[in-house]
Amino acid sequence: MRDIPTSPRIIEIKRKRRALRIKLGILFVVLFVGIVWLLSFLSSIKNITINEITIMGTHIVDQTDIESVVRKNLSGKYLYLFPKSNSLIYPHNKISKDLIATFSRIKTLSVYIDSLNTLRIEITERKGEYLYCGATVPENKNEVGENCYFINNDGFIFDKAPYFSGNVFFKYYVKVGDGAADPLGKQMLSKDEFQTMVRFIDSVAELGFRPTYLEMNSEEGTNYLYLNHSPSGTKPRIIFKNSDNLVLLEENMAIAMKKKEFADEINSKYNALQYIDLRFKNKVLYKFQ
Repeated sequence: MRDIPTSPRIIEIKRKRRALRIKLGILFVVLFVGIVWLLSFLSSIKNITINEITIMGTHIVDQTDIESVVRKNLSGKYLYLFPKSNSLIYPHNKISKDLIATFSRIKTLSVYIDSLNTLRIEITERKGEYLYCGATVPENKNEVGENCYFINNDGFIFDKAPYFSGNVFFKYYVKVGDGAADPLGKQMLSKDEFQTMVRFIDSVAELGFRPTYLEMNSEEGTNYLYLNHSPSGTKPRIIFKNSDNLVLLEENMAIAMKKKEFADEINSKYNALQYIDLRFKNKVLYKFQ
């Protein structure tokens, strides 16, 4: 195979093209660096920098704590160049996720720019409808109401509750998870199961009873709905199985209370009532002390 000689003219053309590509590459890098520097400079202008945070809708959650989380997310820069406090590129999703993860009492959250210098945060807090107080009822009655957590109306455990004596809130005693971990941020029961249970408890109250707390024993499969009682009386309770159809139990209780003899006896001997047992199909058994 013979070598084909290359003319000096062709060699010169190739050299010039290579030199042009190098010059264009250098020019592109210089322009790119210049544009990045200019954007970095413009992104730091005070007119588009967030310097005020407005928080609305909080009642329980401390606004100072919320602002601290937000300020932490707004500090620093992207790629060491662009400030996160710039109102055009601030970390909206990161702020939302961190607030929801940090404050379980937050139900809904809206984060947006109100002006180029103001970040507005609107919050709706979860309402404490019930209390979750552990897996079992304390043997010492003075401890009832301690170590409790608020539950919303979906069965979600969202915040540590202060000590409540008496029956300010209805209390649930249920094993959550392995029973050892912190229950905060967990679902006590599934949403449907919890709301079905709430409806049953409400129906018992509508029949004239005053439910105060529920103990669900998953190992035995038996539930105990404790009723209000006088300090010197018994601890009346309604017993039913976890597998029972609560709608049918409600109907059985309603039918029994419509019978004058049964209702009169329950009302007249209430302080001596030990239990009402609904575990037997279509029957309402009861016992006094």
